[in-house]
Amino acid sequence: MKSYFHLFFILLFALPISGICQTDSLNEGKRLNVLDFGVLADSESDQTEAIQQVIDQAAEGDTVFFPAGQYQIRTILLKSDVNILSEGTIKHHFSAKAGEYSIEKQNSPNPLILGQGVKNVNISLKGESKNEGIYLLKSHQIRIYNTELTGDSTKFRAYPGIMTFESSGIEIANTKIHHFGKPRTETDSYQPGTGIRILSSNTVSIHDSEIYKNGENGVFIYGSRKVEVINNVIRHNGMSAIQVAFGESGKESDYNFSLNILEENASDAIDINNRSKEKAKDIACLITENITCGNGFVNEESTPDGSGIVTLINVSNVIIYKNEAYRNNRPAIYVESCGLILAKQNWADNQVEVTLDLEELLLDQNRFSSINLIANTKAKKIHLRDNELGSLSLPNGIQVDEFKIENNSFSNASFNFNLKGHMHLLGNKIINTSTNPAILIVKADDALIENNEILSQNSSAIVLRNTAKNIHIIGNQIKSYNTAIFDDNSKELVVKNNTITSIAGGKENQAFRSHYPNQLTLEGNEYRGIENTETVLLVGKGKAKVGNEILISGTVNYGGVEISQIYF
Repeated sequence: MKSYFHLFFILLFALPISGICQTDSLNEGKRLNVLDFGVLADSESDQTEAIQQVIDQAAEGDTVFFPAGQYQIRTILLKSDVNILSEGTIKHHFSAKAGEYSIEKQNSPNPLILGQGVKNVNISLKGESKNEGIYLLKSHQIRIYNTELTGDSTKFRAYPGIMTFESSGIEIANTKIHHFGKPRTETDSYQPGTGIRILSSNTVSIHDSEIYKNGENGVFIYGSRKVEVINNVIRHNGMSAIQVAFGESGKESDYNFSLNILEENASDAIDINNRSKEKAKDIACLITENITCGNGFVNEESTPDGSGIVTLINVSNVIIYKNEAYRNNRPAIYVESCGLILAKQNWADNQVEVTLDLEELLLDQNRFSSINLIANTKAKKIHLRDNELGSLSLPNGIQVDEFKIENNSFSNASFNFNLKGHMHLLGNKIINTSTNPAILIVKADDALIENNEILSQNSSAIVLRNTAKNIHIIGNQIKSYNTAIFDDNSKELVVKNNTITSIAGGKENQAFRSHYPNQLTLEGNEYRGIENTETVLLVGKGKAKVGNEILISGTVNYGGVEISQIYF
C-alpha cells in the first residue's frame, strides 16, 4: 500500500497545474485599434499587410485590438511581447492558399495566425480558417484565451485548429475549437482534422475549453511532455477525445487529464498508445474525475475503438482515479503490455480488459461489470481489492505470478483458474447464478481461498481438478446447489474451518465430495447437508486426515479411503 500512495502523491505534485502557462507581458502597453491605422473592417479586400504593419510597429506590452467586424487576411505573423485582442472575426481571404494535410506536410502555406520563434504573447480572438487557426512554431509563453476558432467542415484533409511544434509554456483557456475537418461518417475510416495538435512541445495547459465536431481527435499529443487537459468538454470528434502518441525522443511523460467531459467521440475517451520498441514507458500520468459517455460509435454503429475511460498500451505509472463511464463501445479500461497501473474509485457500466505483459495492476474500490484477462496475459502482480464487480474472466493458460483477489463483491461470478502462479481469494462476497461452478481450479501453483462468502445457486461452489495442487480452502461460508466442494483427486488439498450448507434440489447434494483423495486434510468444518443424504463423501482409495469435523445434518461416507485422525 505504501508504494501506491507514494506514487499517487509524487504524480500529483509533479504534474503541471491549470493556468501555470499564463503569460502577461512585462510592461502593460497601449491598446492599438487597427481601424486607427487604416485597416478596414467588413471589407472584401485583403487586410493582411495593413494589419501586419500595426503588429510590427507595436511596442513591447502593446495590444493590437480589432473592434467588431470582419477582417479578411491570408496569414498574420505574431510578434514577441505584442498581444492580439479581437472582438471582431478574423477570417481567411479567398486568396489565402489552402493546403491538404498529410503526414509529409503537417503545416499549411497559410495558417490564420502564425507564431514563429515568438514569446510572451496573449491572444484572444474569433477566427474562421480554412487551414490552421493558430500555428505556434518554436514559440514560448503563449496564452490563448477567450478564443473561438471555426474550421472548414467540408474539408476532407484538414489542418488542426491549434498546432504547436517545438514550443513551450502554452496555455489554451476558455476557448472553443470546432469544425476542423469533415465529420466522420464511416465506422472503419476517418479523415484528418484535429482540434488541438501538440507536437514535440512541453508545458502545455488546455483548460476550461470546448473542442467539438472536428474530423479526427479532439486533442492529439505527440513526442511531448508536461501536458495537462483539465476541465474541458471534448465531444463529437472523429477519433479519440485525447490521444497520446509516441516518437523516438523519449520525452513523453507528466500528463494530467482530469475533470473533463469526453462525450460521443468516435474512438476512445483517452488513448495512450506507445507502439515504440521501448518497453512499458514510465509516463507519470494522472487521469482523474473525467465523465465519459457514448464514445466509440458513428451514426449509432460501433467503431473498432471506444474505451470508456482509457486505453493504455506499453506504458507505466498511470493513476486512474474517480472517473465515470457510461454506454461506451469498448472496455472502460484496456491495458496491454503495461508496467504499474493503479485504478481507484472509478465507476463504469462495462469491463476492464488486460492482455500480454503486465508488471503490476491494482484495482481498488471500483465498480465495473467485469475484469477480463485476455489470452496470452503474463502478469507479475494483479491485486483486486474492495471492488464491486460482476464477474472475473480468466482464459486457460495465462500466467499471474501473484494474483490477490481481496474483499470484492461479485454479483455473477464463475471463475476458471487454469494458470501459472499463486492465487489468493480472500474476504470476497461471491454470488454465482450460472450452471458453471463459482470457482473452478484446473491448475495453479498454489491457491488460498479464505474467509469468503460464496453462494452458488445453480452449480457447485468449488471444483478442483486433478491437475490442481496445494489448494487451501479455509474459513469460508459456502452455500451451494449440487456438490459444494468437489475434489477430483487434487494433490494435498486442505479444507479447514469452513461452514458448508447444501441447497436442496441439485443432482448431487454433497457438501463435500472427493474422488481418490491425495493427501487430503479435512479439519474443523461444519456441514449442513440434506437430511438422510450423504453430506461428506469420499470415493475410491486414497489417504485423508480428518479431525474436529461437525456434521449438523446428513451422513458421512468415507468409503475405502485410509483415514487418519488429527488429534489436539
